[in-house]
Amino acid sequence: MLKTPAHYRPGLDLVRLAALLPVLCYHFCIEAARSGFAVPAALIGRGMADWVEVGLAWFFLLSGAALCLQWQGRFAWRPYLAGRAAAMYPAFWLGFAVLFLYGEVLHGNNPDVPRWRVVFSVLGLDGYLAPLTATFYKIGEWFLGVILLLYLVFPLLLWCMDARARRRGLLAAMLLLQLAWPVVCPAPLEAGHTVLGRLPAFALGVWFGMRLRAGSGFAPRQKTALAAAALACLALLPWTPDALRLAVLLALAAALFWAVYALGQRLPQRSWGVLRRAAGWSYGVYLVHHVLLTLVLLPAAGRAGAPLAVWFPVFLLASFALAAVLTALAAPLARALRRLAA
Repeated sequence: MLKTPAHYRPGLDLVRLAALLPVLCYHFCIEAARSGFAVPAALIGRGMADWVEVGLAWFFLLSGAALCLQWQGRFAWRPYLAGRAAAMYPAFWLGFAVLFLYGEVLHGNNPDVPRWRVVFSVLGLDGYLAPLTATFYKIGEWFLGVILLLYLVFPLLLWCMDARARRRGLLAAMLLLQLAWPVVCPAPLEAGHTVLGRLPAFALGVWFGMRLRAGSGFAPRQKTALAAAALACLALLPWTPDALRLAVLLALAAALFWAVYALGQRLPQRSWGVLRRAAGWSYGVYLVHHVLLTLVLLPAAGRAGAPLAVWFPVFLLASFALAAVLTALAAPLARALRRLAA
């Protein structure tokens, strides 16, 4: 039985799962369209891509907030790094090892890629570096590399939160970065797939965590302002230039973050166990869903001939089931890494 911590916040786990849904839906639809299935244009168009961006922003906001809640006032490098490694690497290493063994060792894939570049994969940076150089990228995409590098920046952000002057300086720097980086980001990189592109959301999440830790609620006027900000962002999106789109979508995601969090905090306690279990598998789902979709599920759907809509719930259930297995198999290594902090 999964033990619930005394200060458990179901709202954060609801945000975690809500962030995953648009990503899964979009990947399912876009890969199905590439495989020749008829997919409604609305599910692979700009509007759906914007909701995926909101989900991604929630991931970075949530990561910053959760780390702040865990480490503010008690930060220490050794347990912090051991904890981050234990949370991220074992499941990734296991998934990568299976695919590398099957593809490169047994079938000789990517013979032109120097074998030493497996180091990028061991570090979890292969997907992040793939646009720049040849790697053995299998799972994790750009997101894994970005969040791992942001973890190294977190202590600096936490230090900035300790004084009002530093918070104001950080705010100015993040506003400038959010507006300027999409304009100056060099090709072939995409601004939203880089550390600098996601740093403002992560930093804002750290501030959210500080607010949550202090128990700061929202007055009715502040709730009205959040709702107005969300509606304004939605109204502006059709006319927003590409250079400002990340900024507007982050503002929308930040406003909606608190709405989803508040909804989760109102869930009955009897639902917390299921919520925590599903949220605990979400990282595994993120790792396995794309490979499962492209190598197994869509080929099976093409052979079976059933309507595509039938396969989406199958995709969800299979992704969570495979993630549960991956998480369980990776657990012993995760525990061993955590013991390094002792």
